[in-house]
Amino acid sequence: MKPFYALLANGLTTALAGPTGAVDWWPVPRFDGPTIFSRLLDHHAGGYLSLEPEGYTTVTQRYRPEGLFLETHFECPGGFATITTGLEVGRNALWLTANSTVPLVLTCRPSFNYGVVRPSFVPLPHGMRFINPVGPGQAALIIQGPAELMSRMDQWRCGPGRLTVVFRVLMEAKPDWRWLSAPVPTDADRIWVKSSAFWALPTAAQDAEEPIRRSLQIIKGLTFRPTGAPVAAATTSLPEAPGESRQWDYRYVWVRDSAYSGESLLLTGNVVEAKRITEFLLNSVLITGRVYPTPFLRVDGTVPEREHDLLWLRGYEQTRPARAGNGAISQRQLDLVGSVLWLVYRIWQETHDDLFVQSYWWAITALAEWAQRTWYQDDASLWEYRTIRGQHTHSRMMNWLGLTTAAAMARHAMHDDIDAKRWQDSAEKIATALWKEAQQAGSFLPRSTGGIPDAALLTLPLYGFVSVHNPYFINTLKTIESTLVDNGLVYRYRADDLGKARFPFLLVGFWYARVLLRQGRHEEAQHVIERHLAQATPLGLYGEHADEKTGTVRGNFPQLFSHSALVTTLMEQKFLAQGRPLPEYALLTATKLMG
Repeated sequence: MKPFYALLANGLTTALAGPTGAVDWWPVPRFDGPTIFSRLLDHHAGGYLSLEPEGYTTVTQRYRPEGLFLETHFECPGGFATITTGLEVGRNALWLTANSTVPLVLTCRPSFNYGVVRPSFVPLPHGMRFINPVGPGQAALIIQGPAELMSRMDQWRCGPGRLTVVFRVLMEAKPDWRWLSAPVPTDADRIWVKSSAFWALPTAAQDAEEPIRRSLQIIKGLTFRPTGAPVAAATTSLPEAPGESRQWDYRYVWVRDSAYSGESLLLTGNVVEAKRITEFLLNSVLITGRVYPTPFLRVDGTVPEREHDLLWLRGYEQTRPARAGNGAISQRQLDLVGSVLWLVYRIWQETHDDLFVQSYWWAITALAEWAQRTWYQDDASLWEYRTIRGQHTHSRMMNWLGLTTAAAMARHAMHDDIDAKRWQDSAEKIATALWKEAQQAGSFLPRSTGGIPDAALLTLPLYGFVSVHNPYFINTLKTIESTLVDNGLVYRYRADDLGKARFPFLLVGFWYARVLLRQGRHEEAQHVIERHLAQATPLGLYGEHADEKTGTVRGNFPQLFSHSALVTTLMEQKFLAQGRPLPEYALLTATKLMG
């Protein structure tokens, strides 16, 4: 894939730095906030910060070993420049340290609220203060090292030599001006070393393959430190296909995606972070009404704003409208319960922590009761169809999974045989309905009424609902392979209510590899895995879709479930190579119902 953006993160929000290190995207004060730099979505009005030579012959980038700190190296006709860019952990401060033998140009062009508001400028002895003239929000640029203001108020000529630049932002009505204007320490490079402990991987993952280690860092980078909740992606409005209509805001905590990431963390031995995600999801459960008010939440657990268009932005590659909020907010997505209860069950299975289950039994009960009441209803599916509704097989299977795992925990952790039997009986009703449809059709169907091939059916054996060798699943897989698989990459579907699907979908491709591994088709699985690993950017980051023709990332970026699926797949491949059993719930009803 072509060079794209690097993710910078601090446990509160993220920024994206481009192939020359320019920061083109930074929402503040957290992931879902308005931006102060948004050139990603409007090259003219969005605002950015850059530090680079006036001319260079080559540019290379890497992440420093301490964490998600981007090092950009320029080879120039008269020398070189090496610049490290990163966010300060726990504070909304962007740091740049440079060592250069050539002059550099520093441009700091903030624009508040997604490019709507140009700041007022107040010169400082060693930088500039930027004030939002119509609302809260101030920023300060502090420069330590040789620098002189150029003809513009937002541009400086810097170097040669060592240079440190700090851009601090506060969005409070009464900002802490002392912090904003605090001098830069003389040993600024130490910030990267001091931050390394935050980015350190668990012991069990330190010897893992590079794609796993990078993906675990990205998952951490997308996680809101105060609550442990990961957002689905760092961006809004990066389109699946430029010029079309599929561009959404993914800067929220999707219940399903978060559960997937918790599962992947658990496989690498990171029980603590997996538990933090689980507790966020359980503490967000409502006891009355819908168990989750929306399919996704803000990082603090509150309900997001509704989708609205940012009409003044030109959009990424001129794809309008850019959006904030997400229109799926009111959808019924019935697979969520199963995703969460499976994660709770897996943690209980790994830790044998009955007290954890007992402490959250109120939420587990609410989730199981919701599944029991709603499993047969129409929903928008995990694909969040805008108009298509139906009894989706994947959603019903996930309700079966939720009820089955809840019944197991009721029986063994709570010693509650009454609830265990009620929930298991309901799970068997779901299984009976799904098996009856499969027997009539000769394979599993996307919905009770049929429908076009759907890669979500690849999950049926991943949760133990059916054996990968079952004839009905084999027929299902043959349909998926003949219609959705393209040289190892996989489409989730070929079309939906918004039109044709343009590119393969990375999440389902990893599901396909996991199925092949379970079938013992190891060479084919390895081919699929390698095809997906090849879709990474040079820095090891993944988007939502694979556009091999142009080598360009498509969809919001970086994508949480792409990285989570990579970790899960490679860890399962490792377990199988070691002869270890895979974590799945052994289905007792399917073989009985199949008779």
